[in-house]
Amino acid sequence: MIKYESLNFEEALKRIEQILKQLENKELDLEEAINLYEEGLKLIHFCEEKLKNARTRIEVILKNKEGFKLEEEFKAGNYHYVLVFEKQ
Repeated sequence: MIKYESLNFEEALKRIEQILKQLENKELDLEEAINLYEEGLKLIHFCEEKLKNARTRIEVILKNKEGFKLEEEFKAGNYHYVLVFEKQ
């Protein structure tokens, strides 16, 4: 299992993709599949936290800028998020 704390956001996404491909392999034994699933969940939570932090930073940057709307989008596995800047 990779130490996800040492990964950046993009590396974590790549690892999630690798895990998904491995889980699609029907030749995995149960224990290995559970371990991969657990690692994937940790990485998804890690990515969600990174996105939350990025959103907070961007909101602070834009706080004094009127006419902007902030949303987020991100896709990992079955999850879908959006990060959008919109000048009103």
